Amino acid sequence: MDNRLKTILIATGLLFSATSFANDIEGAIESIDQESQSLVVQGITFHATDSTDYDDGLNQFSDLQLGQVVEIDFEYKDGQHYATEIELERD
Repeated sequence: MDNRLKTILIATGLLFSATSFANDIEGAIESIDQESQSLVVQGITFHATDSTDYDDGLNQFSDLQLGQVVEIDFEYKDGQHYATEIELERD
């Protein structure tokens, strides 16, 4: 294999390993902090941003309530969990 190709493949691998990957989690809301726009599910604090999407009956962060079961799509970046989507799970 050509050395330039090896270098490109290694650099691409490093690029992918440095990017944040999206994940999701489901559970009941354990606590909510309206001021910091954060919530805790399964012991993990998730931060909502202006770009967080809300679905299934949720329109904004203030619609969230303790005990609601939600699914949160998130990115882990700079040591914190950022919610990209929060949707209400219905029975």
